[in-house]
Order: sequence, then structure tokens, then C-alpha cells
Amino acid sequence: MAASTLPDVIDGLIRKTDLLARHIDVLEQTNAELKAKIALLEEQLAEERQNANRARLDADYLTVSHRLADSPDTIIATRRRISSLIRTIDRCISMLKDDPEI
Repeated sequence: MAASTLPDVIDGLIRKTDLLARHIDVLEQTNAELKAKIALLEEQLAEERQNANRARLDADYLTVSHRLADSPDTIIATRRRISSLIRTIDRCISMLKDDPEI
């Protein structure tokens, strides 16, 4: 075995540091790509959660609608009745606000 000279050791270290620097560059690029992918997936997840919430609300609405009435005509009449009741309640609240004795 021949003893390594100082310039040979230094050259070996330089090659290793260059290799490590290239490896770090590749890892940093991969990291940036993964961060971008995570951001995209988080955005898609938020959209899918909104879609799921909308679908859940629609299902709840349809469930309530079908419990209120069996046919589309009855559903329409029930909606009108509920709207009328809400308007009546709003008028009552207005009258109570305007009443000086309260």
C-alpha cells in the first residue's frame, strides 16, 4: 500500500464534496417538487371537502323535503306555506320592535 499524499487526499475530498453538493441539489429540487405537489393536493382536498359538504346539504334538504311531502306538488305547497309562515314571523318581529311598550 502506498501512502496517500496530501494533494491526493485533498483531491479525494473535493470529489466527495462535489458529489455531495450535486446530491444536495437533487434533494432540494425533489423537495421543491414535493412541496408544490402537496400544495396542489391540499387545494384539491379543500375543493373536495366543499363538494362533499354541498352534497351532504343537498341530501339533507332532499330528506327533509321528502319527509314533508310525498309528491312534487305537495312539496311546492309546503315550501310556500313555510315561506308564508316566515314572512308572518318577520312581520310580528317588526311589530314588536315598533311597539313602544316593549
